[in-house]
Amino acid sequence: MEEERLTAADLLLQWREATRAAELADRLAELALRAAEQSDAHALAFEEIARMAQKAAVAAERAAQSARKAATRASALAMENREQRLRDADAAVATARVSESEARLRFEQSQGAREDRHGAQDVPSGA
Repeated sequence: MEEERLTAADLLLQWREATRAAELADRLAELALRAAEQSDAHALAFEEIARMAQKAAVAAERAAQSARKAATRASALAMENREQRLRDADAAVATARVSESEARLRFEQSQGAREDRHGAQDVPSGA
């Protein structure tokens, strides 16, 4: 085989192409390094976001539990208050009935005493 002889111009052209390829490879390596650094930074940021989201989820769960406890307690208190108000209302009705009965009895007694003193003709009609 015969070795092809390259001219100086061919060698210069190959050298320039190799230089351009090396520069391009260097730029690509730099871009890859920046992309890797950005990926690392993004990964760290995403990890931090994930940690914050986890903390928020835990806090939200605690808040929900507190809200459930408060709602349960408020419901129980409302029931107790309702029952107490019903008992108070029943007691007020009973007291009013007793007062009404006592007042009726006093009235009837006063009417009976009046009839005894003055006779049946003094009793007003309709009473």
